[in-house]
Amino acid sequence: MATNEGAAKSPTALGSSRRDTYAEGWQRRQAGGGGKEGEAGTLTISISMAVEDTKATLTTLSQDKDCEKGPAEKDREATLASPSKNEPCKNDPGKEVSVNTKHVVLALVVSMVCILDGAANRGGWTAVLPKMQEDPNIFTVTDSDVVWLVSMASIVTIFASLFAGPLVEWAGPQRVLTVSLALSTVLWLLMAFPNYKAVLFVAKAGLSACSGVVATLQMPLLAEVTPAKMRGTLGTMADVWGGTGLIFGYLMAHLFTWRVATALCSLTGGLLVIPMLLVPESPYWLVRRGRLEAAKASLQRLMGSEAAAEDELSAISSMPAATQNSGVQQFTELTKGHNARPVLLVMSCFVLRELGGRSCIMMYTVYLFREAGVQLDAFMCTVLVGLTRTLSSCLAAAVLDKVGRRPMLAGTAVLGGAAQVVCGLFLHLQLSGASWVPLAAVLVFVAAYGAGIGPIPWLYVGELLPSPVRSLGASLITTCDAVAVFVINYAFFSLIDHIGLGVTFMAFAALNFLIAVVVWLWIPESRGVSLQELENIFKAKS
Repeated sequence: MATNEGAAKSPTALGSSRRDTYAEGWQRRQAGGGGKEGEAGTLTISISMAVEDTKATLTTLSQDKDCEKGPAEKDREATLASPSKNEPCKNDPGKEVSVNTKHVVLALVVSMVCILDGAANRGGWTAVLPKMQEDPNIFTVTDSDVVWLVSMASIVTIFASLFAGPLVEWAGPQRVLTVSLALSTVLWLLMAFPNYKAVLFVAKAGLSACSGVVATLQMPLLAEVTPAKMRGTLGTMADVWGGTGLIFGYLMAHLFTWRVATALCSLTGGLLVIPMLLVPESPYWLVRRGRLEAAKASLQRLMGSEAAAEDELSAISSMPAATQNSGVQQFTELTKGHNARPVLLVMSCFVLRELGGRSCIMMYTVYLFREAGVQLDAFMCTVLVGLTRTLSSCLAAAVLDKVGRRPMLAGTAVLGGAAQVVCGLFLHLQLSGASWVPLAAVLVFVAAYGAGIGPIPWLYVGELLPSPVRSLGASLITTCDAVAVFVINYAFFSLIDHIGLGVTFMAFAALNFLIAVVVWLWIPESRGVSLQELENIFKAKS
């Protein structure tokens, strides 16, 4: 209690109290006869009192100084004193702030646009083609027509993706996505009721273009409007919605006539037009266009708090090349090493994934099962593959923001490659009596794809590509992905003829193992890290 009372006194009062104590000690020394022992005792007491006096005075001055500090300065010191494991950098738009329900719902709407891609470009709608060929009331649909209608998606996507980058810099990603969804609705209906074969082909080409634009722009916009701590979950949900679109398209083809099924597929775009109109424009794009007030309004609609929106806007505006507004400037920025490096790394994941046989396994499941002696009809094959992929993507959405991107992608790449090795050895050695092995191996690969190999590279498009080249980089990556899909699908049966299906699968496995190497050596962990911090990581490496 005496110590606490002394600490509460002012420095002047403390000094007076100590002087009284010194005087009492002098009087005791005089009363004791003034011997050396008394002098030494008094000197010891004096030194001790002086030290305590100095400590108490400094403590009081420090307390007075703390009282003069504002709340902001105290908070800043507290943050510096106890940094968190994934603490964002200063002026970080990804810093821990409360996430409101409206913000999550708007980001979820952006992730849902992948339903269109699943129905249009991933093969959902193509299940109606046999019924179309059997319909005697329309023009003749030949096998050659079917091949072109199926392969058209990858060919058109090559050009649509290249066009998407300059288009989004001119009009804005939210606006382009909304127009693409509305246009796709009209094109679905044209495909459902074509008067001529040319109308069917033109409408399918336009639909593939709309889907390619959506696939290119959706993930960058999603990364820019989603809280950092939820990017993994909502980014993976985009792949879940894509799988949902694929299953929806196939179920419609199985349950209804080809006209009704195609018309119902228009819902994959039409139902999302109005929700997308409620999503604010990308604040990053608005800042690049110099529209700071509009960017602040967009952030406030997402975050709900004006103060949080101002902090976020300040961080976005402070980024390099924040005000660039032309494609030429993006190409200039892409020549810089710290911008080119993440684009090339993400591109390598896409190319290795496609050359690793992803599209071949997904598109030729029935053929692969029959080669292995598994007797399943086309409907059961598609249901098994579609459900396995969708459920594994749901699992990834639940754990990705806890486990992290790097271990998840590297682990699923190794698991998928191991499944391909098992399937390849079974087919190469032509083992009998175990036809369930290739079935299980294919389903394990599909599960690995849905849990990591499929969604995480798309998530990297939004997270790792720097803001100065995000739209251009997304266009180039999607284009290269479409080219790789076209090449491997074109060469697949030639590979089988020359080296056999088993060896082909083992070659696919080697490329999937290489994905794990690339990820583990060169790609940083992006879980819970702001987009600005990720850009700084590549700058530091450069």
